[in-house]
Amino acid sequence: MLFADVDKIYHPYVEQNTYELESRAITKIDNDLLTNFSLYRLGFGKDVTEKLFLEFYLIGAKTGEQNLQVNSYELEALYQFTEQGEYWADIAFLIELQRDRLSKEWEGNFALIAEKEFGRWSATVNIHNLYQFIEDQRHEWKFEQSFQFRYRYRKSFEPGIEIYSDNQSLFVGPVIMGQVKFGHQRLSWEIGLDQKLSRSEDDTVLRALLEFEF
Repeated sequence: MLFADVDKIYHPYVEQNTYELESRAITKIDNDLLTNFSLYRLGFGKDVTEKLFLEFYLIGAKTGEQNLQVNSYELEALYQFTEQGEYWADIAFLIELQRDRLSKEWEGNFALIAEKEFGRWSATVNIHNLYQFIEDQRHEWKFEQSFQFRYRYRKSFEPGIEIYSDNQSLFVGPVIMGQVKFGHQRLSWEIGLDQKLSRSEDDTVLRALLEFEF
């Protein structure tokens, strides 16, 4: 994973009778506002039951002047455990399995997703437990957490703040998101700018997300 897994904060809801086309980009920005590493994901997903959503990703990276190359594949399953508003918080579970095309290594992830609404405010937490399978028999565990607190001003504009952390890094920054409906279709977007606060590095990560549901 990249930059304390600054990537996407998941919400514990499965949209029914929906296909999803998703594009995500994460870019590291240096002090001169130049980008020296970018990670891209292109996903296609579909709900298979009213509680379960599956999505497949192609993952590519671009370093410096190197061309974008697809280097991994990922299968993702989101299971909505509770109905929205049924309990104090809404709960879901996320399972991911990623395969590196070049190194042949596998990485698995199990995450707990919880969200609570307070009037117009929403708080979301993702707790990730990652396990890496390495060919020389070395195995690695990694724990990551992400948090998002947003104000649901209107569907098309929701500002907030997000936090990403693991045992080495801490990133904090603002995020804005929104969605626009076209009949039964929906276009959702997110833009976040996260600054590293831990250790001596001064990394900034720009992330963007675009989803089209139909």
